[in-house]
Amino acid sequence: MLFSPYGESEQKRKKMKDVAVDAVCALLEHVPNIQIIGTQHEQPLASHRTNQIHTRIDLCHAGCHYALIMEIGTNGAPRFARSAVYQIESYIAHLHRSANQDDTLQFIPMLVSPYLSRESRSICLAHNVSYLDLYGNAYLAFGSVYIERSTADRPKSEIRTQKSLFTPKAGAILRILLHDPARAWLVMDLAKAASVSLGHVSKIRKALLDREWVEIRKEGMVLTKPSALLKSWRENYRQPFDHEVNGYTVLHGDQLRHRLSECLNTEPQLPRAICASSSAAEWIAPYTRGGTQSFYADESGVRILQETLQLTHAAQGCNVFLRILSDETLFKDAVEPAPGIFCANPVVTYLDLWNGNDRDRETADHLAARYFPWL
Repeated sequence: MLFSPYGESEQKRKKMKDVAVDAVCALLEHVPNIQIIGTQHEQPLASHRTNQIHTRIDLCHAGCHYALIMEIGTNGAPRFARSAVYQIESYIAHLHRSANQDDTLQFIPMLVSPYLSRESRSICLAHNVSYLDLYGNAYLAFGSVYIERSTADRPKSEIRTQKSLFTPKAGAILRILLHDPARAWLVMDLAKAASVSLGHVSKIRKALLDREWVEIRKEGMVLTKPSALLKSWRENYRQPFDHEVNGYTVLHGDQLRHRLSECLNTEPQLPRAICASSSAAEWIAPYTRGGTQSFYADESGVRILQETLQLTHAAQGCNVFLRILSDETLFKDAVEPAPGIFCANPVVTYLDLWNGNDRDRETADHLAARYFPWL
């Protein structure tokens, strides 16, 4: 069985096979005038008895004879989907070379899995392999038949995995990788740079490998698809603060900047505060100058900013937003574009802006052009 998890019971494999065959047959029922001749299970290659497909469905349509070669996978992540696609192609190539092969028979390669991600489905399409998952995503093309369906539904396990990839600890690792995508990282070095455990780096490494966003080379792990990573992150991004304190200040221009240079700080054991969102963008990638100021801070940093900026309460018309961080790693990799001015990392600033209003997204695009030319 291709890419089957170790320890998976024979009963579970048989159940998945039965469910997959039923789902494919249900899909075929939507094709008018189709005739299913028969189903065969686990047809081994003559030269490699251990290399097996799961199911072959022979059918007739519009006077033509087809064999749907179906591989069933329990893991539909891109890395495993690509492996399955290659093996299906290899099997069909073997069938074409077979001396007993009927020249009039046409093959339909298909991958079936409980869930296939968008990237996995793209891999199938690139190799002209039909696919089906149990969440309703399907593509089937042969002769005059064309069926394509997609759904936004995802299994809970996929959602949990996606969330775990973008937690604060994982974010510290991802920001390091995105800072210099061409750099190769050993697990130990990356764990030290991100101040996380070796086990956590290994977990994130596996998740990135499954999505084919990184490659393992002799020098270490290299982020080969930074664009795919950052795009996925921005779609699943949650701003890293617990709550917000708003207010109004009359300070502006040079007076405001001078005050900020005296109170912003990233050192542990001291009140910490950094520019965030559009306020950070004004320093690291100037585009527009807005009328509001945004900051990330700890509890002590909020109090210092309130005093320094002479904040007053404003039910409406607030121009200062103080966000108390739940992810303290953002202080560690903050940048200092000018003496005493500390700003959130460009990755965090981009993610904040991209998830803002239309003007914020324009600023995000401007920042990306400077820091992420590969995006």
